[in-house]
Amino acid sequence: MRVDEKGRILIPSKIRRKLNIRNLVKIVVGEGEITLRPVEDPLSRFKGLVVKGTRDVEKEIRYLRSAAEKELEREV
Repeated sequence: MRVDEKGRILIPSKIRRKLNIRNLVKIVVGEGEITLRPVEDPLSRFKGLVVKGTRDVEKEIRYLRSAAEKELEREV
């Protein structure tokens, strides 16, 4: 694989599908190696918490996003 001038690599779609890589990966730096691990989108964990008929959907989304970001920070 090539690394472009900005240090980016492109993970082929077959590999992304096989490993269920979506928007987030965790980078682990070891001795002479870099490992990428798929990370579940933190918002997907909270989908079941959204109550149908919520009056202030935007407020609910902001709350869930904040909770998801805090959860992700704890994992990383």
